[in-house]
Amino acid sequence: MKAVVMAGGEGSRLRPLTSRRPKPLVPVVGRPCVEHILRLLRRHGITEVVVTLQYLGSDIRDYFGDGQDLGMEIAYVVEDRPLGTAGSVRNAAELVGDTFLVISGDALTDIDLTTAIAAHRDRGARATIVLARVPSPLEYGVVITDGGGRIQRFLEKPSWGEVFSDQVNTGIYVVEPDVLGEIEPNRSVDWSQDVFPRMLERGDPLFGVVGDGYWCDIGNIASYLQANWDALEGRVICEIDGVRRGDGVVVASGAEVDEDVQVAGPAFVGRDAVVRRGAFLNGPVVIDRHVVVDVGAKVSTSVVWPQAYIGERARLRQAVVCSGATLKPLVLVEEGAVVGDGCVIGAGAVISPNVKIWPHKDIEPGAAVHESVIWAGTWRSSLFTSYGITGLSNVELTPEWCARLGAAWAASHPKGSELAICRDRQPSSRMIKGAMMAGMLSAGVRVLDLSELPLPVTSHLTRESAVRGAVHILASPLDPRSADIRVLDERGLPIDRRAERRLENIFFREDFRRVVPDEIEPIAYAAWALDAYAAQALEALDVELVRSARPKVLVDYDYSSASLVLPRLLTAVNAEVIPLHAGYDDGARPEVGPDHFEDQLRQSALITRTVGADLGVTIDAAGQRIRLIDDAGAVLDHGEALALVTWLALAGRPGGTVVVPASAPRAIGLIADRLGGRAILTKFDPPSVLRAAVRTGAVLGGDGNGGFVWPRHLPAFDAIFSVLELLALQIRAGRPLSAIRRELPLGAHLRHDEFCPWEAKGRVMRVLLERHRGESLDLTDGLKVPVDGGWVLILPDQDRPEYHVIASTADRSAAEAAVRQYREEIVEAIARVDEGAPGGDGSPGAAAPSPPGGQSSPRS
Repeated sequence: MKAVVMAGGEGSRLRPLTSRRPKPLVPVVGRPCVEHILRLLRRHGITEVVVTLQYLGSDIRDYFGDGQDLGMEIAYVVEDRPLGTAGSVRNAAELVGDTFLVISGDALTDIDLTTAIAAHRDRGARATIVLARVPSPLEYGVVITDGGGRIQRFLEKPSWGEVFSDQVNTGIYVVEPDVLGEIEPNRSVDWSQDVFPRMLERGDPLFGVVGDGYWCDIGNIASYLQANWDALEGRVICEIDGVRRGDGVVVASGAEVDEDVQVAGPAFVGRDAVVRRGAFLNGPVVIDRHVVVDVGAKVSTSVVWPQAYIGERARLRQAVVCSGATLKPLVLVEEGAVVGDGCVIGAGAVISPNVKIWPHKDIEPGAAVHESVIWAGTWRSSLFTSYGITGLSNVELTPEWCARLGAAWAASHPKGSELAICRDRQPSSRMIKGAMMAGMLSAGVRVLDLSELPLPVTSHLTRESAVRGAVHILASPLDPRSADIRVLDERGLPIDRRAERRLENIFFREDFRRVVPDEIEPIAYAAWALDAYAAQALEALDVELVRSARPKVLVDYDYSSASLVLPRLLTAVNAEVIPLHAGYDDGARPEVGPDHFEDQLRQSALITRTVGADLGVTIDAAGQRIRLIDDAGAVLDHGEALALVTWLALAGRPGGTVVVPASAPRAIGLIADRLGGRAILTKFDPPSVLRAAVRTGAVLGGDGNGGFVWPRHLPAFDAIFSVLELLALQIRAGRPLSAIRRELPLGAHLRHDEFCPWEAKGRVMRVLLERHRGESLDLTDGLKVPVDGGWVLILPDQDRPEYHVIASTADRSAAEAAVRQYREEIVEAIARVDEGAPGGDGSPGAAAPSPPGGQSSPRS
């Protein structure tokens, strides 16, 4: 059998390790990662190999040649442009012949390939995917198999709501040659996103087998360090060049370790390396070939690449020092830092945690480097949460960090593009906006400064103008010390996951475009934004209906920017308005206590009932979401409000469609059925509701958290238009809201949040899915199981280590019983994970260990 080794990876998230070398040549305990893969193939009797090359491919060809030194025959195929994982293998079709193995050259593994190949042949498969079980499957392709190993479903890089298993795609495949005939040559094609889904759709024999052994995808600095530690500690079978001494210390030929050196293993000292007297190697440590560790230096939990020099009394703590770097005496390199190839770090300099220094930079003696060179800031594993980009103002979202973000966002668009930026009234939002604008201008885009606007107006301008996207900055509704940064595409919608990943890649590898001073564009302004939005809102509304009724409405603006436009719209429809908290003079929101919002809501409800208003609303700071108060002064919770607005929307437009998240109350479906409409369920996150509402032409979309989208008006959650439309719908219904509310089939809708460690989330979902496999499950988002009189939804949180248990039934006792039962099942499943490592339930398979420092997940 032949193997195809995919070695075209660029490894952008490993930079600066991969700034001057392809990812497969990054060394793991003295050997390039891809060499460990080739030696694994040889141990399983596979000696004929085709290596696919793209990024810096000549370096790999020069290193291995024809493979004779390894006792192998190596051929190469080169991609002129990236062809994807399957397209690159298709490029080698003429060289593979019979059944062949595909394996990635940038992971570390000792998986039993012989067993996987035998399983493939025994099952008569056209393709077999080798699987591994991992604690946090978000960055991998999750695969669900039946009892016989046949693949039922898989998702590439899912959200937590889609994690139905902890079995992930390792990038190791056994494939029949005729499969390549179905791949169009010279096209970018991916195994997981293109080839395997088509095979699954056709019902081809596509199988998965859980690999027996270790597997670690080297995707970032933490996993790179972990791969080295696992190799040193024997968790993975790999060939380490040298003589093993006591305490897990391996010393290669020609290495000189002074007898006065302290070594606390595990440790590796490479060929011809020198470790001088008084030095201390505090394992796990890798000292590669030709490295010099000078007198009194201390290297702790670090990897030092070939030809580097560690000066007298220098100290390294959980760092990576790349080839040819020079660290002069008394240098301190802290946790998570990377010193690139050929850098010179002056005597006494301090490199702070997580700082990355790109190749061939000089750091002055005594310098304290707190930011990556040249562009700096707080380094994160990911930018986006379910609510956009969020962080503590001037602590996490510093001006330096925000300038980098602005530069990265601008660099994701062509030079000369026009991008809009807007904010709310908070002073911290002004700071963030100014810093982002500086970064944007430095990357050569035209900036349209919208100053202060409600978020729906920003969405409308973005959709209706020539801008390529917009950023809106606002104080977080969850924590006034924090800010949210919402990034919109040219349609005014939140950018999709692909665009998020592109922005993250540019940000993390600091691949910013810089223009010369003459190309920095002037800033433009849009004074017409509010007028254009107001005209659109009135055009979408039955204005004469509302004018003729002269409705009375209470609006608590809560000091939001909605007060810039909603008063004029209510005047235009002849509404009598009782406004509260409409604005302030000093540009800063007044200080409020922890019970402010609930107290304010009770006050608004009392006034609504007292003055006889038809409707009362409070509007959030972004102008996106509302809390509803009916004419009787009852404050509706979000579930009740969604049910009431659904009734109004479908009664006003019979046969219409509403879009709600899978977690929405069961009442929504009952109301839709009763009124001859249709309820479409989508994922829990608000952007999914938005996109589905626009795609289906729904009359209404609701996120279950006070956000309503009216697609015929604007594809955005819009509190401003919601007030106007609700007045029109209530008038058309001809009945008070309190009377309609009393007739709604609300039932009980309960939620409980159960803590679940990040590393257990995927396995817990697999355990629950297997337990309820025979039932009529809904997997739209999370795991929805039918219960007496309704359903219960088990939903992993995207951003926190917890599960949501949501029960929606006809009566409260049934909902309480369902929440109690499934909470206990989650706790039991977590216990099984803790007791059954590595598989979580006693099953085979090696889960990748947590990164150094105890971080179990990039989101923890």
